[in-house]
Order: sequence, then C-alpha cells, then structure tokens
Amino acid sequence: MRRSILTGLALCVTVILAIAAVPAYAKDKKPKQGELNGTVRSISKDSSTIIVRKGNADRQIVYSANTKFVKGTQRNSIASSIDELKDGWYVHCWGNFDGIKLIADRCRLREEQQTTQP
Repeated sequence: MRRSILTGLALCVTVILAIAAVPAYAKDKKPKQGELNGTVRSISKDSSTIIVRKGNADRQIVYSANTKFVKGTQRNSIASSIDELKDGWYVHCWGNFDGIKLIADRCRLREEQQTTQP
C-alpha cells in the first residue's frame, strides 16, 4: 500500500513538472526562418503584400520599409525597390514565417525564372 502511494505521488509530481515546462519551452521558440519564391500574381502596396503563385497554390509575402530588394541574379544584382516589381515577374524572398505568411527581410526580383541548363 505504501509503495503504490509513493508511486502515485511520484507520477503526479512528474506530470506537474512536465506541464510547467511546456510554457517555458514555447517562450524560447524562435520564428521559423525560410524562403518563398514564385511568380507574382498581385502586389498590394496598401497592405505591403505580394501574392505569388507557388505550384498550384497562392502564397503571401509581407514586406516592410526594412525589406531589402535587389534585381537580377545572385552573381549580378543591383539595388532595387518594390516599385520595380510587376505582375508576372519571378520573386525569391527570405525571412521568417508567421503561420503560412513569409515576413520578408530581403527579396530578389527577376523578369522571369532562370533555370540552370545541364
């Protein structure tokens, strides 16, 4: 009888400690970094968003005044701005995900997607 009481007490303490540790873990969680690319479907300067077509789905990229824009390729790029981006262009952005939206830190703009030839 005494053994089962101690075992039950130890189990309860373990569960309480595990539950208390979950919020501490959630606070330390960093935003998920990532990238998103695709063909521009629409640009909304009022809400600072770019809608891109990725496969069969539309995805949203949010930019701000701090987002750096460049035009061209990785090897040959020049400073740019959101004003140069047009529907139908290809954009590749890096930043942090907020749910399924990408909050962009930097974006590369191109008139068309360039693929590597074998």
